[in-house]
Amino acid sequence: MTRMLDESAVLNFLKRIRLRSVGATILGGFAGLSLTTSIIPTAMSYLGITDSFSARFALAGYAVYSVMAWSVGGWAAQKIGDRGFGALILGLVGAVSGLVFTGLGLGTHAIVLLIGGGAALLYGAIGGMLIADALREPDRSGRSDKTDRD
Repeated sequence: MTRMLDESAVLNFLKRIRLRSVGATILGGFAGLSLTTSIIPTAMSYLGITDSFSARFALAGYAVYSVMAWSVGGWAAQKIGDRGFGALILGLVGAVSGLVFTGLGLGTHAIVLLIGGGAALLYGAIGGMLIADALREPDRSGRSDKTDRD
């Protein structure tokens, strides 16, 4: 009997945890880290602005701030639960963080800001769409998202 109570207590505890929100926050944070360590440096080196290592080194100090901003953006995209709004939310987070970090770390030339902000905007919009759609809360009203075409 006590074993049954222990299992149900564990299950009730797990049901109370908002695993989708936690997962979206973690995914958003890792996406922010990836932005400063991979996405912007790769875009800069691909278009010949600077080499990838120099860009990573210049943006390394902003990785923590990027993780914090993108974590909040990932959480907000999951809470909205709509692909379009998720793309809008993380796209805006990406554009703003990409412009700010590129401007502070790599320079304020127009082409540098355009590449950094554009790459971050595209990355955020795609990530926001994925997070909002894949991790949205299930519909509790009982109706289905699928339409009947018969």
